[in-house]
Amino acid sequence: MRAGKDRFALSKPRTYRIADLSVELRDLPGMKPLPSFEPFAAENPVGAPDCSIELHAYSANHPPVPPEAEMELVSEDIVNRLYQWNGYIVKRTAMRVGDDRCMWTLMPQGDLTRARADVYMPEDWLDYDAYGNAFLFEKMLLAHGAVMLHCSLIDWNGKGVAFTAPSQTGKSTQARLWQQRRGARIINGDRAILRALPDGVFAYGSPWAGSSELYVNARVPLSALVVLAQAKENSTRALTHDEALRYFLIGTSLPMWDERLLDAGLAAIERILTDVPLYYLACTPDERAVEALEARLI
Repeated sequence: MRAGKDRFALSKPRTYRIADLSVELRDLPGMKPLPSFEPFAAENPVGAPDCSIELHAYSANHPPVPPEAEMELVSEDIVNRLYQWNGYIVKRTAMRVGDDRCMWTLMPQGDLTRARADVYMPEDWLDYDAYGNAFLFEKMLLAHGAVMLHCSLIDWNGKGVAFTAPSQTGKSTQARLWQQRRGARIINGDRAILRALPDGVFAYGSPWAGSSELYVNARVPLSALVVLAQAKENSTRALTHDEALRYFLIGTSLPMWDERLLDAGLAAIERILTDVPLYYLACTPDERAVEALEARLI
C-alpha cells in the first residue's frame, strides 16, 4: 500500500450488531460516533467480529492508492467510483461537490467471512460526519447470505413488508400510509438488509436510511417483497421469479466484476425470491393502496 505511516493512533474499537453480524469500527481519536450507528451499539461482544472497519488519516502528499489511471475502473456513479487494484476493492467517495478531497476505502478480495475494510480520510477533514458512506458494507454482507436493498421496510403485525422501486416512486409514502392507517412500524425508510438464514428470510434495519433518518435496530421475518409503480388506480398481481429478479437487481448493488462476490449475492437473492411472496403494486398515494395490498397479504 502506498499510504504513509499513520500519524493518528486508532481509538478504542466500537462494536455494533447489524443484521445479526458483529461489526467492529475503529475510528480516530476525537471523532464523534456516527449517530446512525448508535441504535446498533453492542455491549460485551463475543468472539472475533464478522466485519471490521478501520479509519486512517492521510495527507494529500501520501494517498493510500496510486493515481486513478493506474487502477482498473469497474463501476461509478455521481458520488463513488469503484476500482480493482493489487488484490483490493478500492472505493473513491467524493466528500463535497467542487472539492477534490475524497475518502478511499480498501477491502481485500480474500477471505470475506471476516471481511475487513480500511477507510482513509483527508487529515484536514477529520470532522466530516458522513464517513459512513465510504464503508463497503454492502459488499461485506454478501458472504453472509445478505444483501442491502433500496427499499422501505415496515413491520406489520410481526410481518416484514419491503417496498422497493426507483427513487421518487413512493416507497416512503406507502410505508407512512401503513404506519398511519394500519399501525405498522417503519424499520427503515431507504436501505434495509435482507438475509437468508437456515430458519428463514429476515429483514433488518440498517444505519443507512437516507433522508428518512429511520435507523431502527430491529429484525422481522420477511413476508412480502413489493415492487411499486405510480398509477391512477390501484391494482396488484403476483410477480414471476424473473420479473422480481430484474427489479431486485435494480435496487441492490452487486459486483458484476467480482465472480466470487457476485455468486454469493446471487445465491442470497435466489433464496429470497424463492421463499418470499413477490408482488407488483400499481398504486395511488392514499389509503386505497393500503387496502389493495392488504387484500393480498391477508
